Amino acid sequence: MNFGENIQSWFGVQIGALLLVVIGAVAIYFLMKREFSKFVGFAVFSMIVGVFVFSPDNVVGLGERLWSTVFGG
Repeated sequence: MNFGENIQSWFGVQIGALLLVVIGAVAIYFLMKREFSKFVGFAVFSMIVGVFVFSPDNVVGLGERLWSTVFGG
């Protein structure tokens, strides 16, 4: 039995919610200060971090497909 699976999924949900709250707060701060270029840069950075945090399996699969496409095999 894997006793840590429920804890891992629970922490994943909690950390994900916290990450979204922080991203939303920073985005609202940049928009209220009318710093649109910083907002756009932060939004792009947040999307990239979100992909790496919430779906790392997709990133690994994409890397493997890219490697096999470029180098064959």
